[in-house]
Amino acid sequence: MLKAQTLTALRTFESAGRLMSFSKAAQELCVTTGAVSQQIRKLETELGGPLFIRQARSLELTESGEILLTATHQSLNALSIAVENLKHASKERIVRLTAIPSFAFHWLIPRLAEFHQHSPELRVEVRAVAAALERLDSDFDLAIDYSPDKNSPGFDSRLLCTEALIPVMAPGYREDFDWQDVKSWQGVALLHDTEAWQGADRYAEWQYWLQAQGLEMGKVAENYAFNRVDMAVEAAAAGLGIALARESIVEEALNSGRLVAPGPGVPSPASYWLRVPELHKQDKDVQQLIDWLLSQAQPVQTMAARAQSTPFKPSSIGAGKVQPIDSASSYQPGFVAKSAGMM
Repeated sequence: MLKAQTLTALRTFESAGRLMSFSKAAQELCVTTGAVSQQIRKLETELGGPLFIRQARSLELTESGEILLTATHQSLNALSIAVENLKHASKERIVRLTAIPSFAFHWLIPRLAEFHQHSPELRVEVRAVAAALERLDSDFDLAIDYSPDKNSPGFDSRLLCTEALIPVMAPGYREDFDWQDVKSWQGVALLHDTEAWQGADRYAEWQYWLQAQGLEMGKVAENYAFNRVDMAVEAAAAGLGIALARESIVEEALNSGRLVAPGPGVPSPASYWLRVPELHKQDKDVQQLIDWLLSQAQPVQTMAARAQSTPFKPSSIGAGKVQPIDSASSYQPGFVAKSAGMM
């Protein structure tokens, strides 16, 4: 069995050989350069030959040094892996995942049973928080963020999936009006998430969708406001207006016919991003969950194919203005309010 002094010398040699510098090895090991040099000399004496060719401004390994460095590096790396594995085995393996509420409820939770089957040894704690990225401490290990920004300071970011925006309504709405006509959009209650992403304008998603159709949003006087997209979607299902939804939230409702789409979908300016605090980006359990999430994320389908009407033609619509109804309008669920200039 190797003596303790020899093990110390081998650790010092591995650092110096890997970095090819006594001074850098000293910094890594938190000792002086002289101490590193002394450990190397002791090891060379014990082995009966030089391990380094010392030149004026550089080091070079001898043939014996190269053989020993390979063996020492592999051995220390194996020890490091064994220690980390034992650390994980001695404690409960938990990943704290923060996600925006609507995505957590409608996309993530229905898939968690499959993750448990895939990785029964790993427990996931899910917290639904609207502004998860305001904190950079160890409050979570991984976050799912909806944002137009690829990067976020203090985080390692990876794209989970893109998103699409599509207007949805109760079936009765679509049957009564020609949604190719801009007049059908005037005076309707536009329902949406007023806090689509951190720092977003109150009407960011509707403005984006309307512009894609060659329409402008007129002066807005809201009679309903929601800070979550799934609440806006439920309001639409209840006949309170038209909600601008995200595909990940309404896929099942569209397939079942509970909601219908009067117009085409467009790619959202925001996507879902996996944000890992710098402190946790090397965590194997976090990476295991990330790999599974990425395997679950399917490319967003073209929402125009879901729309059950002919896609809009901006040239036939012109630059009309959509005027959402206000609280004073004689609005009844399932009908578009009528006033001067509206159908």
